[in-house]
Amino acid sequence: MRKLYRITAQGIIDTLAKTLSTNARASRLLEKLNLANPKWGSGDRNTVHRATYEILRWKNYYSFLSGHDETVDKKENLWSLLGVWLVINNLEVPDWEEFKSLKPKEIKARQKEKTTPERTKSIPSWLYERGKKELSREWNIELDALNIEAKLILRVNRIVTSPKKLQEELHSKYNIEALPIKGYEDALLINKRTNLRKKPLYLKGSFEIQDANSQKIGPFTDVKPGMNVIDGCAGAGGKTLHLASLMRNKGDIIALDVEENKLKELKKRARRNRVKIIKNIWVADAQYKESLSNWADRVLIDAPCSGLGTLKRNPDLKWKLTEERISEVIDLQRKILLEQSNWVKKGGKLIYVTCSILPSENQDQISWFLKQEAGKTFDLEKEETFFSHQTEYDGFYAARLIRR
Repeated sequence: MRKLYRITAQGIIDTLAKTLSTNARASRLLEKLNLANPKWGSGDRNTVHRATYEILRWKNYYSFLSGHDETVDKKENLWSLLGVWLVINNLEVPDWEEFKSLKPKEIKARQKEKTTPERTKSIPSWLYERGKKELSREWNIELDALNIEAKLILRVNRIVTSPKKLQEELHSKYNIEALPIKGYEDALLINKRTNLRKKPLYLKGSFEIQDANSQKIGPFTDVKPGMNVIDGCAGAGGKTLHLASLMRNKGDIIALDVEENKLKELKKRARRNRVKIIKNIWVADAQYKESLSNWADRVLIDAPCSGLGTLKRNPDLKWKLTEERISEVIDLQRKILLEQSNWVKKGGKLIYVTCSILPSENQDQISWFLKQEAGKTFDLEKEETFFSHQTEYDGFYAARLIRR
């Protein structure tokens, strides 16, 4: 990128302002911005995407470099953050009124200064302290890993194709190099970012876009073809579809969620993936809950959580989280565990998963559950934390319990 145009700069500022002042995700706002500007070329879209995400990722640190208070998100300060982004990336700073007070030499000088971990790792002070308390020294290493942009990973849909065949087709049809990842049997790494959702191979269900550690959850459930399976917090169904693939389209999967629009999206994805064993039910319809008692060989609870393990792809999340929100999800996780554990048959397994790395949402919740009346018939079979600094992918926790 040689030059920043006014229209793309305004798009960056507007997206930042809406992201930081509303519950809207940056990814959704950027999608809408691209649709509203159909004449933008790939260079314009890439500039807006890159600048928006890097400013969100490094907001505290950029605020320090600009000399502003990191807690202030006024539009004039957002222009300063954009200016900092231009300076540290050695890009031309336009001669606009918004950049008149920008001092590139001072910004460069501040880059050599030492400051607090909350600024260098760009995270709210309260959240930094909480993570440090729960994870000790590992927290700083994990934050460094979570500040690296997420890689583009595909999950091969084995109902439709195989990893080797998909590799060959991506290369021959689109000149896209897809590399296998050791330890992730269905995953392919795409080194060069590209929009794959309009490609015929995607539209035919050959693959989904899914983080590598997210792909660990399906095999962790120890699911087998022919089983009765409940995905109790299915959302739009990324893990549900993986379970169906692992089951080779044999058995019965019930997908539940509190948001009906997400289940509608799952139905569309299931058709594209040629999945025939998923029965979608809106969880608000309580009539089904009693009939599910002792029905399932596997119950997967991909629980609502802080989402801290996904900061690589959702850097805006850290500015929206609050202590109150984490307390709320901890209470909700416990409620879901108590309810959905009742759906596991004797000898069946309950799998509890979060995309958080905080023990208070993970190990502590399992310890609490096993002490409750509903948890006394369960034994912890296996638990694992997938840290970003150890794997390069999203942070996850998974526990597998077996019902005696």
